[in-house]
Amino acid sequence: MKRLLGTLAFVALAACASQPAPPVILQGDAVSRAWLAGVWNGEYWGGAGGRHGSLGFTLQSGTDSLYGDVTMIDPAGNTIRPADPAEAHRLHVHGAQQLRIDFVVARADSVQGRLEPYVAPDCQCTVSTVFFGQVRGNTLSGTFETHDARGVRARGFWEMTRTGSAR
Repeated sequence: MKRLLGTLAFVALAACASQPAPPVILQGDAVSRAWLAGVWNGEYWGGAGGRHGSLGFTLQSGTDSLYGDVTMIDPAGNTIRPADPAEAHRLHVHGAQQLRIDFVVARADSVQGRLEPYVAPDCQCTVSTVFFGQVRGNTLSGTFETHDARGVRARGFWEMTRTGSAR
């Protein structure tokens, strides 16, 4: 999961440099969304097999359009596959190995969201990841859980720092 979040930052930066993927509409009131405005980068750790990595997203001030994708590779070097068909998947991400942030909601100083379902290499099963966090100044940190049809498969932590403003 750490790599998942780490890759999120890398992909979000790549999205800014190339043709943008469709944004995720950030749910929540204007004040809660304002807490998240900016360019965020960080890392995650834990989860199945000790995954870790970097992550990031961008939210322009005064908008509800959040941009961010995740590229995840597990410690054995296996790539994570999206659960949807390749043709459909390419419509909402920049690359075949990236995962989309499907949903994010901000309430006061907290955030929660989920990634699109993907096929985890450790079980060859479809999983999804939910994340929870809190904003404290220029730091956003929290936990994540990865689930399959039987329940929780992995848990971990993540932390991001606001590295700039989005324009």
